[in-house]
This record gives sequence, C-alpha cells and structure tokens, in this order.
Amino acid sequence: MVKDQQQLVSRKVEEALLYRLKQKAMADCKVVARAYADCCSTRVFSAVWACRAELSTLNQCLQQHTGAQALNELKRRWVEAGRPDVPNWDMLLRGL
Repeated sequence: MVKDQQQLVSRKVEEALLYRLKQKAMADCKVVARAYADCCSTRVFSAVWACRAELSTLNQCLQQHTGAQALNELKRRWVEAGRPDVPNWDMLLRGL
C-alpha cells in the first residue's frame, strides 16, 4: 500500500511536501538551531570542532522531523485528503 501511495505522488508534489516538512522541522528545532548559531557566533575556524556537539544535535533533530518515515506519512495524509491542489497544511502536518 505504501509503495502504491508513493507512486501516486508526482515529483513536483513530493518536493512541495518535503519543502513544507523542512519548514516545520526548522520551526520544531528552533531552540537547537539557536544553540548551534550561538556557539558559532563568536568563532570562525574553530566552530568546526568547538560546535560539533551542537551541530550533531541539530542534525538529529532535523533528521527526526524530515526523515523518510515522516515524508511517507505526509504523502499518505496528502493522498487520504484527496490529493488537494491547495492542502490544509496545518491539518496535514499536525503531529509529524
């Protein structure tokens, strides 16, 4: 069933869904992103190793919110919503 749903979603729609998913991920990971930005703000070259933990935490947060599982769930919801041209993003993204 999941494979069938993925085939029903065009590449253009998949890109739009992923874009919205990334926007939501950045909002959900805002605190972690701020910690990474604060760490880097006073550094130039040393940020690579000095902020490694913060970057790792940010990457984990973003991966959790934008991984294949989240994208497949969003595709499933979009298909179940009737593949709308103008989706209700709040409804589709709720709980992801």
